[in-house]
Amino acid sequence: MGGLHGLGLCLALCCGAVIGSVPVRLVGGRSRCHGRVELLQAGAWGSVCASGWDRAASRVLCRELGCGRPRLLPAPCGPTAADGPPVALQQVQCSGQEPALAHCGLQPRDAPSCPSDRLAAVDCEEPFGLRLSGGPGRCAGRLEVQRNGSWGTVCDDGWGAANAAVVCRELGCGEVPADLHGDRPRFGPGTGRIWLDDVRCRGREGTLQDCAHRAWGYHDCTHDEDVGVVCQDP
Repeated sequence: MGGLHGLGLCLALCCGAVIGSVPVRLVGGRSRCHGRVELLQAGAWGSVCASGWDRAASRVLCRELGCGRPRLLPAPCGPTAADGPPVALQQVQCSGQEPALAHCGLQPRDAPSCPSDRLAAVDCEEPFGLRLSGGPGRCAGRLEVQRNGSWGTVCDDGWGAANAAVVCRELGCGEVPADLHGDRPRFGPGTGRIWLDDVRCRGREGTLQDCAHRAWGYHDCTHDEDVGVVCQDP
């Protein structure tokens, strides 16, 4: 498997962020959240050995770049050393909880080349998003969520006031009006995927994706059951 080899045929997109004192980016991928890991060291961009990179490092990087959860590319599937700039880091050691890659242990290259001759690459999910569509404004409408760059709806099975409260708060739309607690507003059927079903929030989650739910895309609903949300727009 060639991994990212040949991505020069794709658009040369990259996503960068200054992480602490270490600028970092993903280069050569199909989107801003996918590609070869590169860090700026001593004024020059350098790559990272695949053998010194793991899922914990990917979690930190994807989060800092504003992307979704990581899907680590196994070292044998990563780009070869010939595909990128010289190796700058032999190993990156993270717990996965660091606020930035600069807080991880960064071991400079101490060998002529990577042991596996492969470079680290990361495939992050596209950012999670949500919106309310088909209503009178941005704080009322049919609930739609974005998963991996694709928008879809949410089924009303198990839906309650705690779920709606999380949505309103995440959108910056205040609280759920007291007279609507227990109601399930309707704003017509949506189209495309039904992404979520049986969503159950405690009400304290910072984002809807942290609430319990069936696996993404698994449901027993039709679009006639697409849930709507009405918030008290501040």
